[in-house]
Amino acid sequence: MTTIAIDGVLHDTWRTVCQLRNGWQAEDGRGLYRTACVQVDEARAALTAAGLSAADIDHILYAQCALLDGAVMSRKVQDAGYREWLNSPLQTRYFNTLGAGELLWERIRGVLRQPAPNVAVLTCFHRVLLLGFSGQYRDEDAPDREAMLATLERLVPPFTLPQPTPMVVKPRGRRYRRGARSLWWRALLAVVALAGLWWGLHLSLQQWVQQTLS
Repeated sequence: MTTIAIDGVLHDTWRTVCQLRNGWQAEDGRGLYRTACVQVDEARAALTAAGLSAADIDHILYAQCALLDGAVMSRKVQDAGYREWLNSPLQTRYFNTLGAGELLWERIRGVLRQPAPNVAVLTCFHRVLLLGFSGQYRDEDAPDREAMLATLERLVPPFTLPQPTPMVVKPRGRRYRRGARSLWWRALLAVVALAGLWWGLHLSLQQWVQQTLS
């Protein structure tokens, strides 16, 4: 089975979602949409070059689109980015669906039922939940969602940052505090926020948390 370091392939998407979920406003909606499309297209090319199966690539790209769609559309502000996405969500552009809130969960359950699922696919699913995708579970603290996240967490490698990328992280309100209850989520945000200090260390999230909390 072919696998790949999915965090490297989707690093730009992880960064974009973190920015959106931490208060960044998309004043250039069309530019953000083009950037997101480039991220999806580049991910497809990288996954294809790595030799992943068509089904595995489909799962990863669908999760990527669902995460980006949710990150843009679930914000309270209806800026230019929101209006651009309202016209054509990524899941519609690439998969002709509007039901990612439920369909992605079906994909996750289906992959977990496979006798030997690709770790890259599981890792992508884990990161997407870690970064706040909830879909049909409107509350990020929903027990079923938390259980699924815990299941995936046991099956995938820790998060690592492949290369430095500047980013600004802003504090959020109650929703942020709820999502930050997960040690993995807190570590991910902390690593990204302190990237300028920690580039090149390549520590796992659990190791980073232990150092930070000690």
